[in-house]
Amino acid sequence: MSTQHASTFFSKKTSPKADHPLSIHGRFNRLSYIAWFGLLHILVSVIAVALSVFFGVLNLNNLHLSQHAMTSISGMGEIAYLFLSCFYLYGLAVIIIRRFHDRNKSGWLILLLFIPIIQFFTLLYLLLARGEQHPNRFGHPRSSAFIEKIVAWLMIIFFVLGLFASASVISFMMGSGELEQPHEIIQKGTQYF
Repeated sequence: MSTQHASTFFSKKTSPKADHPLSIHGRFNRLSYIAWFGLLHILVSVIAVALSVFFGVLNLNNLHLSQHAMTSISGMGEIAYLFLSCFYLYGLAVIIIRRFHDRNKSGWLILLLFIPIIQFFTLLYLLLARGEQHPNRFGHPRSSAFIEKIVAWLMIIFFVLGLFASASVISFMMGSGELEQPHEIIQKGTQYF
């Protein structure tokens, strides 16, 4: 028997751990970060609109319910929005921590997002910095799944198209005179005083 077969037979086999995207353990590369960031925002926005429509349809004043029933329904709405907010904050924290892990940085750096000017540069760093190509203290590099790549590139394309659309609307409004200069706004706003 060769030594190569004997050494693999007696050595411990390490199987890769299952990666759960909603766990803070693991790494996200740039495309995975963009994909999950975009999916989280879309999901939370859709749920928030659905909750708003649902509780807007239940116009409590027109239903002629008792005060107790109105309080219960509005309390359910508040609890639903509270759960949605907690889900959003947890998901955002997981995505950002896993991105820090890809850079071999501690997840506690998420606290930088509470500093107003620093948060912009931190998010820019997370978006643009290349992850480590070799295993680090947070695990092996995680390749993006095919669906993550598609979602990330769609997010990037829609973001760029949105910038062009916003710039063209502002350019059109400035050229047509619909967008007023700040001194004109002040003059029109103070003419009654």
